Amino acid sequence: MTSVKDLIKKDRLHFVKSGMTVADVAKFMDMHNVGAVPVLKEGNKLAGIFSERDLLRRCAAKELDLSKTLVDDVMTKGVILIEAHDTPHYCLQIMKQENIRHILVRENTDLIGMLSIRDIMYHDMQEKEEKIELLNSYIQFNG
Repeated sequence: MTSVKDLIKKDRLHFVKSGMTVADVAKFMDMHNVGAVPVLKEGNKLAGIFSERDLLRRCAAKELDLSKTLVDDVMTKGVILIEAHDTPHYCLQIMKQENIRHILVRENTDLIGMLSIRDIMYHDMQEKEEKIELLNSYIQFNG
């Protein structure tokens, strides 16, 4: 059975450090083409997650000065994590329930990656396409 660890891209996990300005974080996200980044504090401990949604709702909508606003003040602090051994189906359930588009994956105490709703939906689509091919083959050779 597939686990979320199998879905994590082989790319390194992009993260930012606590104390950075929102302007610098936004530039970093743009440079790496990511929609969310974990925010790590001293000792590489997870402090929160900053997403495009945070940028829009907590910064732009409130007309904050991005070059003076710290990511710590506008990041999402209640981070939801899933375990590396969890299934993509379970992950999707949590993401829908919590109305989130990105979720961090940990293995034991280590942060090993992040998945987006797009990653989960792509996996789901691939599984369904494989099932359709299998059923089509069955019909053709047994029909």
